[in-house]
Amino acid sequence: MIRTLRNRWCSVWLAVVSSASCSGGGDGGTDATGQATGSTGATGSASEAVTDATSSGGATAPTTTDEGTGTSTGTTAAPTTTGGPTSSTEPATTDASTTSGTTGAAGSAGCGAMNPASGALTIDVQDQSGQYIVSLPADYDPDTPYPLGFAFHGRNRTGPNCQDGDCAGFQAAMGDQAILVYMTSLGGTGWEGDGEREINAEFFEKVLDRVVENYCVDEGRVFAAGTSSGAHFVNILGCRFGDRLLAVAPVAGYLPEKDGCVDRVAALVIHGIADVHVPFDNGEEARDFWRVRDACGEETVPTIAEVHAAVEGEPESHACAAYQGCDDGLSVVWCEHSEGGYDGTTHGWPLFGGQQIWEFVQGL
Repeated sequence: MIRTLRNRWCSVWLAVVSSASCSGGGDGGTDATGQATGSTGATGSASEAVTDATSSGGATAPTTTDEGTGTSTGTTAAPTTTGGPTSSTEPATTDASTTSGTTGAAGSAGCGAMNPASGALTIDVQDQSGQYIVSLPADYDPDTPYPLGFAFHGRNRTGPNCQDGDCAGFQAAMGDQAILVYMTSLGGTGWEGDGEREINAEFFEKVLDRVVENYCVDEGRVFAAGTSSGAHFVNILGCRFGDRLLAVAPVAGYLPEKDGCVDRVAALVIHGIADVHVPFDNGEEARDFWRVRDACGEETVPTIAEVHAAVEGEPESHACAAYQGCDDGLSVVWCEHSEGGYDGTTHGWPLFGGQQIWEFVQGL
């Protein structure tokens, strides 16, 4: 079933974008048929359970327990995407595995600055010291504009935890092609609860401003991903900072804010089918919100029903569906997975996540 879904998705996608590829995601490679060869497993932790705050938009946050690492075994083969169908007028993208930076992009104010600081850094936010990590490609060129990606940890975790494995594959998939930032939340143990949301939104904006001022960034290719509490926050950022973000990728998140959103973003929404901490329908709600905002139709390739049946039928698997008819540059893709999390559920960031996110961004 899953191989059939992969072949169907690839045939539609390749008909739209001639240079796109259909890979298996995960930590492994793919063979000539697109069959994934890497093992999978979701990442998360067994820290204390925390009930997130009720959002200003009226939605009640799910109870979450975040966020260390767990492992599972098995090999998956599931349809993945490189961003979903795009307009035929858009240029073909270059293989992310061989390209650093963005050719022909207009660079930020930081272009040309030699030897910018990287690693563990701090910035003042209100009366607190915000901690964050900047990762630069090994061959960083100060005159080449790079995509900029943010990854946000789950509750009771840190930016280093996210970089080191909680946000599986994020660093490995794009660390040589993009500038990456890992922040540690302020105001509490997460990003979006009482006393957390506003200071962290300010924290994000300050770090974003500093990075574009000090590094060579393609400001048209800034994206944000996060897991659990970090995913809730990414949905907030997609609403509040749509004028500065290209895309968001919430992994196991709910939708705290819906009103007063600024501009629009592409969205890749990833959710485990047996997530008891952030229920599955929370992920569906976020997916449908972005679909409507981006003017996508209800049709997907493959169908949502096919994706769900395939994932339910094969443990430790994942499958994705691309919505059709979205406005140019505003693809919406939905991925489900059955990878085991840290506590026997599917809550957490699955091992295919980082590669899936990078392929999605590259396809926009």
